[in-house]
This record gives sequence, structure tokens and C-alpha cells, in this order.
Amino acid sequence: MGNLAPGELVTVYGTDLGPATPIGLALDSSGKVATSSGGVEVLVNGTPAPLLYVSSTQIDCVVPYEVASAATAIVEVLYPIPSNGYLAPVATVAPGIFTLSGSGNGPGAILNSTGGVNGPGNPAAGSTITIFLTGGGQTNPSGVTGAVTAVNSSSIGPLTPQPLSPPTVTIGGVTAQVSFYGEAPGPVFGVTQINAIVPSGLSSGSLPLVVSSGAVNTQSGVTVSGR
Repeated sequence: MGNLAPGELVTVYGTDLGPATPIGLALDSSGKVATSSGGVEVLVNGTPAPLLYVSSTQIDCVVPYEVASAATAIVEVLYPIPSNGYLAPVATVAPGIFTLSGSGNGPGAILNSTGGVNGPGNPAAGSTITIFLTGGGQTNPSGVTGAVTAVNSSSIGPLTPQPLSPPTVTIGGVTAQVSFYGEAPGPVFGVTQINAIVPSGLSSGSLPLVVSSGAVNTQSGVTVSGR
């Protein structure tokens, strides 16, 4: 973990972090993502983090929005007793694109508007792609820790909560038009969806993809397949 942003999906690695048999996401009685699973809890500055996956060596969780006012955060794993605390700086945003490999590098976890997952065998050219990322920070309306994102049925306000810092997208070094940005409907708060139109005239093959949130760029090494 590097900088932590409110609502960011992060992974904790270690030993004896949880049960030998992995456990996936579950909802609690209020319909939010549970903060206790298999005897595991993760505290971020004392606030329980929603748990997406727990195992003996890896925990995927969501940074609570409650850390927004802090300069640093201490992350602790309880299983059943507290682990050593990990101190991390808190940032307004810390954007990162999800990738197909889960490593943070290579082809992004991107959907083509023409159908299917973007990749060398299914490139996009001049059409809209859907990009998924995390670390976009606080939203408007404000993000709710552990809530599942629903579409706003009212005519007032955005379709889904939007990051306070509007994103910009470049593909192959060329700025792409963003047609939608907001929390992705269905997943937990903290997963941002961006729909962007692939600029025409780009070369074919794997092209570098960068999303900027404010003055902060996503990680390098993420690609999208052009025509």
C-alpha cells in the first residue's frame, strides 16, 4: 500500500491474516459490505473497513471515507488479536486502474461499447470504452463506507455519485472525450466508472492509458487496444 484515499480499494498482504479457506464479499443486515468476515476485521484509524476478500495471506478491503480528514492512517488487522500497525499517508486521491491480470500492469479491465472485453483480439477505434478504477476520493453526493452503488432514479443530481476531482483520460498520449464518470453501479462505493471515446487516428496495437484525477495520474504500464 502507498497513499490511501477515501473509498480506495486496497490489498493487505502478510501471514496469518485470516482463515486458511478464503472468504469472499458478503453483505451485512443493513445491505452494506460486511466489515467482519471469518473472524477478520481491518481497522483504519479505528474505523472498520468493508471486506471484499479475506485469506491467510491476503485481504482486499475498502478504505473508509472517515479517513478523509486525517493526514495519516494506521491500518491494523484483527485475527483475532491486532497485528502490527501499518502507517500510511492519506491523500485526497490515489487513482489506480484495474487490470485484467490483477497486477496493475498490462491490459486494463476495459469494456468496449461494441461488446466484450477490450483486448488485442477485440480492439476499439473511435468507439466508447468503459474503464474501471479506484482511488478517486470523496464524491458528490458523499461516499458512504461499504454501501453498494445504486443508480439515482431522481432527475436531480448525477446518475451515480461523482468524484470531486473530474477525471481526464489520455490514450496513446491523446486526450479522449469523457462521456460519463461516476461510481460504477453495482459494486461497493469506491469503484469509479469512466466512459471515454477513443480518439480516431491512433495507431493500432496496445496503447498507453492514463487517467488523471486532479494532478495525480494513474499507474504507468496500463494499456488499451486500439484498432
